[in-house]
Amino acid sequence: MRFLGLPAAGAWLLLAGTAGLVVLLYWLKPSARRLVVSSGLIWRRVLESRKRRAERWRWWMSLMLALAIALAIAAALTRPEIAAVSGAAADVVLVIDTGPSMAARGTDGRSRLARALDSAQAVVRASGAGSRYLVADTTRQVVTPALESREDALARLRTLAPRAGARPWFPDVARPAGAGERLQLWFFTDGVTDLAVPREARLVSAFETADNLGITAFEVRALPADARRHQAYLGITNASPGDKRVEIQVVGVGAAPLERALQLRSGAAADVVLDLSAFEEGPLRATLRADADALDLDNTAYAYLPGKGRVRVGLFTAGNPALAQALRLLPRVEVEVATPERWRDAARFDAVVLDRFAPPRPPAVPALLIAPGAASWLPRSATDASDIQLARWDASHPLLASVSLRDVLVDRAPLLALDAPAGGQRLRFKPLARGAGNEPLILASGEGPRLALLSFALEASNFAQQASFPAFLSNAVDWLTREPLALAYRVGQVSVPAPQARVFDLEGRALETRPAPAATLFDVTEPGLFTALTREQRVRIAVNLLDPQLTAVNASRFARDSAPTAPPAPVPARLRIDPWLLLLALATLLLAVEWWTYNRRLTV
Repeated sequence: MRFLGLPAAGAWLLLAGTAGLVVLLYWLKPSARRLVVSSGLIWRRVLESRKRRAERWRWWMSLMLALAIALAIAAALTRPEIAAVSGAAADVVLVIDTGPSMAARGTDGRSRLARALDSAQAVVRASGAGSRYLVADTTRQVVTPALESREDALARLRTLAPRAGARPWFPDVARPAGAGERLQLWFFTDGVTDLAVPREARLVSAFETADNLGITAFEVRALPADARRHQAYLGITNASPGDKRVEIQVVGVGAAPLERALQLRSGAAADVVLDLSAFEEGPLRATLRADADALDLDNTAYAYLPGKGRVRVGLFTAGNPALAQALRLLPRVEVEVATPERWRDAARFDAVVLDRFAPPRPPAVPALLIAPGAASWLPRSATDASDIQLARWDASHPLLASVSLRDVLVDRAPLLALDAPAGGQRLRFKPLARGAGNEPLILASGEGPRLALLSFALEASNFAQQASFPAFLSNAVDWLTREPLALAYRVGQVSVPAPQARVFDLEGRALETRPAPAATLFDVTEPGLFTALTREQRVRIAVNLLDPQLTAVNASRFARDSAPTAPPAPVPARLRIDPWLLLLALATLLLAVEWWTYNRRLTV
């Protein structure tokens, strides 16, 4: 016999002490009452002839009842375990695989997780009375697992759901704190996620072969020949055991959905390219449809199509007809020339070009600054450099894409002190092109509205005469005015580089966010398109799965056995009642018997 409420030695000591206390109380006799009677002869004859033997029997019967009642209550406090009555009690650890593949549906329409929870609940209900249970999962939905009662464990199992985005792990619960000698460790999984499982764990399979197709790539790219035209690139994978026909649809703004049908062999992948020219700026949603698709989570992906309409550009200059003409030759660009005195009208434009002019404060709209001169928010210049030849440039930056600066010569340009400590509202610029003497000549800033900076005047160089100058102006207008491509993240925790931002979904609902250094954190459990807003910027965030390993729901360690494995059936007990409840019921019954016998004068 084991005791769950006390150590064995303490339990036996409690029982022995209880029995000794009851016997001691019965051996203690109350002091005799003195009564004055005329004669004791009659009382003595009565006691000797009829009552002495009956009184002794009543005393023993009363003692036995008191001992039984007291020992039943004391034994109930020790919570004894009697395997023949309630089954063997144990500490049972249940680990549930809650990875995304557990959402895959079987032929009966139920998910793998639902079958795993059925098996876990069967283990809980079949365990002996007095057992304790610890429920944990592989995606940390149960934050602090602890040993708890049967009812609490069943309730906790009902709260679990498949979760994508979290890094799966097998929780460290092989020996939980406070666990007894009898410990059972169960792991309910479909075998898709590769985890380090302890050897003592009993594996229960929830796997069943399923048909599944998924989107494993979705990207919007600008055409090299025209930065304002875009194409969608999709990757589709068939993880089904047989061939499948799949229908792909891309929905955008301002035009009918784009559709494409494919026939894919088992295990095959296909790349699809779709022209997005018919769509206007806005969200894009790609979906696929197929018969008997087991997992919905990888059937949808999101992106954002940048704007491609006409752009209003304001040129603020004291006079530069050649620059105005070069801007007017750009496609989809409307140019308005104004003097620096009209700077307050800058808010009317999508972008501005400031020729040899710098406003007292940073512009509130994207701007290209050409030889702006001194300003409190611009890098300082202590001296000028002369006869500079451009030597190095960052061709990967959108400003200098397809732009050659090999033959550009600059007569004179200020030496900007980029490494000097910033003071006041001074912005930081990143050099994109430098001269042979390391002079920064073309720069860009990502703080607030986008800013591009040419440190030299066009008249002081031959840049305007180069064949690549129109391409530079086109890149500058596109980079300054184009909605940036959406940042791509996987489902899970998203860290967007926009501090103190408010985040909204496509329906305009605000998400719960957490601050982080130079970023904002929020959690996403399924694909979606989100917008992060700050006082200075707007960031689009496309959150998708796009994971071939997630789509491969049949890549399981149990793939050879398509039928789910049932948990081993424990030895059944005839009566699943905790013994301490039986003991309390027995004590109650004996109290009723003692009350009846006392009132009948059968006990003392």
